[in-house]
Amino acid sequence: MTIDCFVSTVESLCEKLPNKIFEGLNLGIGISEDVKLHPKTKKHKAPLYIFGEYRYGIHTGCGIMLYYGSFISAYPGISDDLLKIKIEETLKHELMHHLETQAGEKKLAIADAMRLKGYCDT
Repeated sequence: MTIDCFVSTVESLCEKLPNKIFEGLNLGIGISEDVKLHPKTKKHKAPLYIFGEYRYGIHTGCGIMLYYGSFISAYPGISDDLLKIKIEETLKHELMHHLETQAGEKKLAIADAMRLKGYCDT
């Protein structure tokens, strides 16, 4: 999948979601061509790719960053249709972080931390 197709896929997925979900997401959804690895990635294990991040700052606001390079590196040779599913899963995951933050919840962040702990403990 090219970067242009990736951008179009994200735009198409966003158009299918209710506008209300994007309220308060003042920084919008950004796309980086970078490959981003979690800092706790272990050399003897499979890379721990970061596909997306929800960013929240009191002074900067809220936004989502998706990492095209991480998707392409993690799923070489995957069909565009399957990659679109992975992109949709990641987009919805990051939007859930946004909604939880707006509601003062942290359940998804806690679940993510537990998954990371499981990776680090093995």
